[in-house]
Amino acid sequence: MTIDLAFAEAIARLPLRARRRALRLAWRAAASAKRLPDFEIDSGFRRFLRLSGIEAERLNREAVFHDRLVSLEWLAMLRRTVRQLESDARFAHIDGEDTLAHVAATGKPIILAPIHMGCFALVFGKMMQRFFHDRPMLILRAREDRETETAVMQRIGEIGIDMRLLNVKEKANYVDAARFARNGAVIVYFVDLPGSYGGSFDASLFGQQVKLAMGIDSFARITEGIVVPARVRSTLDGDEMRLGAPFECAETGPAEKARVADMVRRHIERSVLDAPAQWYFWSRFAEYLDHSSESTAAAQ
Repeated sequence: MTIDLAFAEAIARLPLRARRRALRLAWRAAASAKRLPDFEIDSGFRRFLRLSGIEAERLNREAVFHDRLVSLEWLAMLRRTVRQLESDARFAHIDGEDTLAHVAATGKPIILAPIHMGCFALVFGKMMQRFFHDRPMLILRAREDRETETAVMQRIGEIGIDMRLLNVKEKANYVDAARFARNGAVIVYFVDLPGSYGGSFDASLFGQQVKLAMGIDSFARITEGIVVPARVRSTLDGDEMRLGAPFECAETGPAEKARVADMVRRHIERSVLDAPAQWYFWSRFAEYLDHSSESTAAAQ
């Protein structure tokens, strides 16, 4: 048995727990037959998380499963009926509902700040239905939208949730995002991008000097929004979104940016350490590293 598109198509119409268990069985069979692709990220687990070789190799295999799980869940969003998706949403859980109720009651713009991990579509939709049913959601993306993701947004719209993607590779698009926020949209602003995406700021991550893309502080300030850190963790039984402490960014200057950068850094570390194999960006971690510090050290 192989974990390919044909297999995903065959199981995508199953209920959430059934399709995830079917995927897990296929993954185990492929692992036993040594037919899993090698993501070659075990060295990162050893170096940055200081894990043993055995544990790093296990997480390397788990990362394959979660990569296929994310793809399967996108496909299921398109293959399942609206009623079936509403049934699947029963297995999307939010740890921090009191936090959402509080920030929703303020009437201020909300900036959800997740990192790239887990299957987020169902749990984001559930959050919107329960706490922001009269608001749209705008997900900021730093790359071109994929056809599947756009189709999923349309399917979510059939459930009655206005969820959209906005590409912000061009700085001018941030103006549109800020306008949406001030008009009441819930903005999803992923905070775990490397510094090459803009607003590069020096920080440490897993004991390494890195450059993070920082801009959420200025975005929150100009929109007068409340930032809500979030992470999504996916299991065979469903998806859970856990929320951190909300914060606002009223000040300007290096000290304020450093304060927000430190909160973002700790948010990334806590989220990733909670489920290391589910973070999408291990294969790109070299993009975060501050190579100038390595060159300086080598010259001394």
